[in-house]
Amino acid sequence: MTSDLPQSINPLCLAKTRDAIVGKIKLNSLSRTKTVLMNEEGELKYSLKFDFDKSGVCIIECEIETELILECQRCFKPLEFNVRNISLLGIIGKGKELGTLAKEYEPLELDEDGETTVEELIEEELLLSIPLSVLHPLDKCAGTNDLDKINVEAKVRPFSGLAVLINGKD
Repeated sequence: MTSDLPQSINPLCLAKTRDAIVGKIKLNSLSRTKTVLMNEEGELKYSLKFDFDKSGVCIIECEIETELILECQRCFKPLEFNVRNISLLGIIGKGKELGTLAKEYEPLELDEDGETTVEELIEEELLLSIPLSVLHPLDKCAGTNDLDKINVEAKVRPFSGLAVLINGKD
């Protein structure tokens, strides 16, 4: 199944037929992701494969791929960040214990109807793949020189006060 539109899905039904959904989502349609992007242009490619594991847990293999323009936290200039992430999601029932899920699965709790939307699922996986602090490499960051100057000036010199005392008592 190919999809370009946000849609409500029932992973349990899709797993029974071992279905897959492949599609694209425009980055500017992801409301929570917009807040971390410097540029909302582009799209995200995704693939969702539904199945059951040997113990009967409904699983989703989620693959996402995109290029984001984020803000470097050191120089505040644009930074290209490639995302290519594959995750294995395990479905848990509403209010169920996480301990019942195998450790290799990320938990996914569905609503009361056993449904979720493709857009919510993909956006959550995208947000989880973005680091908290994005930085250019030191040799390519415009803020490195400024940072070095700040660090030199901010060096704590614990005995600098003693020099004043010693020089004043001559």
